Amino acid sequence: MIVDYHTHNRLCRHAQGDLEEYIQAAIRLGLDEIGCTDHSPLPGNYDARHRMTVEEFYTDYAPAVSELTEKYAKKIRIRRAIEIDHLEWATDWNQRFIAENDFDFVLGSVHFIGPLGQEKPLFGPEYGPDELESLYEGYYLAIADSAKSGMFDIISHCDIVKKFGSFASKRVDELTREAMTQIKKADICIEINTSGLRKPEKETYPGERILAIVRELQIPLTIGSDAHTPEDVGRDFDTIVDLVEAYGRGKISLFDKRQRTEMKISKLRQNGAG
Repeated sequence: MIVDYHTHNRLCRHAQGDLEEYIQAAIRLGLDEIGCTDHSPLPGNYDARHRMTVEEFYTDYAPAVSELTEKYAKKIRIRRAIEIDHLEWATDWNQRFIAENDFDFVLGSVHFIGPLGQEKPLFGPEYGPDELESLYEGYYLAIADSAKSGMFDIISHCDIVKKFGSFASKRVDELTREAMTQIKKADICIEINTSGLRKPEKETYPGERILAIVRELQIPLTIGSDAHTPEDVGRDFDTIVDLVEAYGRGKISLFDKRQRTEMKISKLRQNGAG
C-alpha cells in the first residue's frame, strides 16, 4: 500500500495545477490512494493569499473532489480531506467547518505562532538567530495544543520550524517531547512529509530526531509529499519507505470517513496508467 496524503492545487494561490492533474500524476505513479488536502478557508478571509475562500470550497473544491472520485474510481481511491491551521481564535469556526463536511481525514498544521494581531507566520519573513528560541518554543506549544484540540486526524510537517535554522535547548527538547506525548494521547497520526527534502534543510518533516520519539511512543505514521505541483506527487517516496520501515514498523495509516486502519507500506511502482 502506498499513498500520498498531502497535496495542494491552484486554489491555495501558491501551487500550480488543477486537482485532476495531481490525481493523474498519482495514477501514473501507481499510488493506491491520494488525499486532496488543500488549505481550508478561515473566518474573515484570514491569510487569503494562501488559501481558498469559503465560497470556493463549496462551489469549486468540494464538487471537484466528488466528481473526480467517481471519474477515477476504477484507478485510484481519492480521499476528500483538508489541511486546517490550528489557530486558537479560529477554533469554534474550524470545528463547525469540519462537522459540516464529510472529510475522510483532517490534517492539522501550525503556520502561525502567537495571538491574532501579533502572530509570526512560518512563511514569508525570515527570523534571526536571536528569535529562534521563542519561535521554537511557541511552535511546539502550538503543536501540543493542536493535538489536544481533538479536531485533527494527522499532524502535518511537525518540525517545519527548523527551516529557519537549527536551535536546541533543554526547554525545546522538553516541549518537543510533550508535543509528541499529546499526539500519542490524542491517538492521532504524524505525517512524514518529504517537502523538506526539496528545501535547504534536506530533511523530512519531521526528521529522525523526532521520529525516534515517535518510534518510542509508538505513534502511528502516514506519508505525504506536500505537493505544490503535479510533478511533486509521490516525490522522494523511496526515502520515506525506508523511514516508515525504521520508525513505524513498516506500516502507514489510512483513512476512510475519519476511521483509521494500518497497512504495510509498499514501494512506488510506476505503472504508466493515464
